[in-house]
Amino acid sequence: MALSHREPDRVPIDLGAHRSSGIAAIAYARLKEALGITSGNIYVYDVIQQLAVVEPAVLDAIGADAVELGRAFLRAEDEWVDWVLPDGTPCKIPAFIDLERRGDDWYLLSREGHELAVQKEGCLYFEQIHWPLADCDFEHEGFSNLRAALSDSMWTAT
Repeated sequence: MALSHREPDRVPIDLGAHRSSGIAAIAYARLKEALGITSGNIYVYDVIQQLAVVEPAVLDAIGADAVELGRAFLRAEDEWVDWVLPDGTPCKIPAFIDLERRGDDWYLLSREGHELAVQKEGCLYFEQIHWPLADCDFEHEGFSNLRAALSDSMWTAT
């Protein structure tokens, strides 16, 4: 209807076609339960924000009109590992994510082992603790170190 510049019969429904319309994994697990959907796993593709991959069965159940077209990665089951959400819900996260539990907290580590973010007990997402541009001297060095600095951030580690 939009492409034809015609008014649709209802407001389109979007759940998870983009990160901005995504759903937190804990809420997604509860939504699946409320819909009576017991198949599949909870796949958390964005560990920092703890966003879940919305499965076709859920999209069908809510009558979604939009689907994500950009997920051409993490298609194989061996690309995921088991993890547990803060409320105790079992889920899967990308295998390339380096998380380390320390006491009751989880740390997101860079490839080099630097602490990038932390999920403290009771928190529902990871908080940034490493500021990659903090030591950059743009006034004297320009942007020559920008790529290296940004390669060690919580957003590029996931």
